[in-house]
Amino acid sequence: MNIDKIFREEDLFPREFANFEARNYGILFFDENNKDSYDSNHAVVFKDKITDLNAVLEDVAAFYEKKGLKAILYQATAEEGYFTSNTDVFAKHGFKNWEEEIRFMVPAEENKLGNNPEISVKRVTEWDEAFATEIFEKAGEPWEIGVAKRMIRNSNTVFLVAYYQGCPVGMTYVHVRSGVCRYDYILVSKEHRRIGVGRALMNALVEYCKEQRIENCYLWPAGESAQRIYLEAGFQTVEVKKAGRAAMETAEE
Repeated sequence: MNIDKIFREEDLFPREFANFEARNYGILFFDENNKDSYDSNHAVVFKDKITDLNAVLEDVAAFYEKKGLKAILYQATAEEGYFTSNTDVFAKHGFKNWEEEIRFMVPAEENKLGNNPEISVKRVTEWDEAFATEIFEKAGEPWEIGVAKRMIRNSNTVFLVAYYQGCPVGMTYVHVRSGVCRYDYILVSKEHRRIGVGRALMNALVEYCKEQRIENCYLWPAGESAQRIYLEAGFQTVEVKKAGRAAMETAEE
């Protein structure tokens, strides 16, 4: 396992589904057609490449304002503490900053996930509008539809859909780049949770990575329920990082 490659991929993964512009201090990701997706619309900055943070924040704010988007910044994954040590500078430019814990998990033990025989998982390469209506909308996350549509077109994406009684009820996808496999997203319709859909999807992904002999596979759980499934799949925590975030404050906030 190469943790540095994993951290680097965590910084750059939005290039798989968003537009972007490079700067000498980082990368600006954007998608004006999907304004509600934070992953599609934020800047990643690298402290070692910043000579004047004030100028960086002015440039980021102006860039996203011109596109009609809210300015959001992500601190590079490996650079803990940079945003919090510059809270005053962020505040001067109208940004509120905070930290989020990211728990990086990698395969380390035997996969013990079982399958509900009533659930089938298929790899798909073409979009079906039923995925939007039956999975994303029923899961309450319609802003991810645009991201998924772009991901499914990528040759390095593995896109899996779970079916129950012939209807799509859950999906997940990963992308593989430079020897790193990032488990990007997993989603299950609210009305079909707790019947083994998430476990079936994870089991299929774990087996795919085994077959492909991909060494640098990783994910991070979004909650306790997801973490239980990942532990059952043989994933273990190897790093916990405090991810710096900052967002332009609005009058309502």
